[in-house]
Amino acid sequence: MPCTLEISRSRPAYPTRTQTMANSAPVVTIGNHSLLYNQWQKMQPWLTYADSDGNPAQKFQFWDGGSAANSAYFWTSTNDHWAANTTIEVAASDLSDVWVRAGAVGGTETLWVRAFDGTDWGNWTSFTLTTIPNTAPVVTVPDVQLHTNTWTQAKNWLTYSDANGDAATKYQFWDSGTSATSAYFWTSTNDHWAANTTIEVAAADLADVWIKGGSTTGAETFWVRAFDGTDWSNWDSFTLTSVNTPPVVTAGDHSIHIDQWVTVDNWLTKTDANGDAITKYQFWDSGTAATSAYFWTPDNSHWAANTTIDVSAADLANVWIHGGSTTGSETMWVRGFDGTEWSNWDTFTVTSTPNTVPVATINDQSLHVNQWVKPQGWLTATDAEGDTITKYQFWDAGAGATSAYFWTPDNAHWAANTTIDVSASDLANVWIKGGSTTGSETMWVRAFDGTAWSNWDSFTLTSTNTAPTATINDHTLNAAQWAQLVNWTTASDADGDAITQYQFWDGGGAATSAYFWTPDNSHWASSTVIDVSASDLANVWVRGGTTAGTDSMFVRAFDGTSWSTWDSFTVTSLANHAPDTSISNQTLHINEWSQVGNLVSYADADANPATAYQFWDGGGNADSGYFWTSANSHWAASTVIDVNAADLDDVWMRGGATTGTETMYVRAYDGIDWSAWHAFTLSTIV
Repeated sequence: MPCTLEISRSRPAYPTRTQTMANSAPVVTIGNHSLLYNQWQKMQPWLTYADSDGNPAQKFQFWDGGSAANSAYFWTSTNDHWAANTTIEVAASDLSDVWVRAGAVGGTETLWVRAFDGTDWGNWTSFTLTTIPNTAPVVTVPDVQLHTNTWTQAKNWLTYSDANGDAATKYQFWDSGTSATSAYFWTSTNDHWAANTTIEVAAADLADVWIKGGSTTGAETFWVRAFDGTDWSNWDSFTLTSVNTPPVVTAGDHSIHIDQWVTVDNWLTKTDANGDAITKYQFWDSGTAATSAYFWTPDNSHWAANTTIDVSAADLANVWIHGGSTTGSETMWVRGFDGTEWSNWDTFTVTSTPNTVPVATINDQSLHVNQWVKPQGWLTATDAEGDTITKYQFWDAGAGATSAYFWTPDNAHWAANTTIDVSASDLANVWIKGGSTTGSETMWVRAFDGTAWSNWDSFTLTSTNTAPTATINDHTLNAAQWAQLVNWTTASDADGDAITQYQFWDGGGAATSAYFWTPDNSHWASSTVIDVSASDLANVWVRGGTTAGTDSMFVRAFDGTSWSTWDSFTVTSLANHAPDTSISNQTLHINEWSQVGNLVSYADADANPATAYQFWDGGGNADSGYFWTSANSHWAASTVIDVNAADLDDVWMRGGATTGTETMYVRAYDGIDWSAWHAFTLSTIV
């Protein structure tokens, strides 16, 4: 039988319970660091976290080993200054809110940190934090110059620097100049800081710190230092020198006439390198002779020689020099003050010289009567020395009421034989008016050069006028014809004067001759002067004579000054032609009315209108026709019936009470002659 071989096999051993893997604690590393004093730094950027198991940090702990009051410390949002030797625990999500602040002074200290991965805390890691101490700032001001009494801001001179980059938070200033005239500090809280006083100013107010230069020249020491929030800089001293350049005042040599007055202001040249205004002047006169030139001011009319004369700049225009009373030269002096210093004295020579009087002339002149003219255009004035004419005098010798005269703005009619003073600047305002009538008179003029008057120069002023001309040509008029003289009259004036008035004269004395008519006289008598204003000329009429003939008439014109000569003209009046008037034979029914005006026919060879009519009734029977007017309702036969031409329409004719015929008559009047009677037949029918 086969042999059976049994092989024994072993199986793996299975654990009887779950095996646990060991956790690796996290590791936090951090290097040593340095910070500037009081500087802040987030911890997060400095930390490096590692976990071999890949577990994230769940929280951190910090420890500060520096216990000094001015050492570094931790800050979190829950505590703004963690005490030293205190465990500070922070969730990993709040790590960015953990800050460290460097110490307030230089030094080193040890800080610690560790992390927790949710299972184990890592080991504490230490690191050294070194606080770098503060470097004080540096502020400097160089030595400077400032014009006396000039203001400047202190910040314009100041240079500030800080090695740590800290901004200045405040400044202190010190002024060691104790003189009343020295420079000083000004701030908005004190307009004049006393010397040897600490002046503290916030950096934000530095622009409000000013320095005023001394009121006199000189040097003094000032000091400044700055604070960067931690330390003051060293005091920096600087020298402030108050400076001034004296002004320069000069006057050139001058010549003036004996006893002439001049203002010194025009002679002076003033300069100041600093641009300072001259505030006052001093003058000195070295001429001691009684006849020498001298200074005059409002408060002293003759300053003695060798006397200092003080004058404010505002009064310089009131300083005059009077030339000597005899010829000669002398030395005078002037200097100016700019508010700080006097200029050097400047000498100038004043020479008094003889004066040559000016010459003023006006040639003889003619003016139209009542004409205005400026004598300035006639006047010639010269001065051999070139002196300026300062004023004039005029004189009018014509005393007649109608003579020429002078006019100025302050006197509209200067009386004759009166001296008329006029400044040269007002010469253009002097006028002469020609006399109101023709004639001549003597006038005078002279000029003043500031020292002496010229001789009087006489000139003849003749007031002239050319009489106007007025003419009327000969004219012919019909009998009793009217004509306006304005249509006949011609007037002219060589001077261009307007005609103001006319005069007329009628030389015809016959009752039937031509005559003049004006609104105030309907029939001017002959040989009478008839005055008519030029504006009324159109209202002057002439009427032809009522009989044939000629009349001599005259006219002349007035131009406001003179009458023209009389001009004669002839008015020829033509003979009148009697008018013609008629009424044709008429037929009326018994007692029928007819208006006569419609029946009359009128004609006049001279074109004269009818002024009146006459009617005559030749029928004497009681029952014959008759005339009627508003003045008589039944005119008797064989009666002359007078009717104005204007009333012709009021004349009626009535047929007889029985049939029959009768003769009636009519004639007309043209104002001069009656026409012949015209007969017409009136027939009355049934």
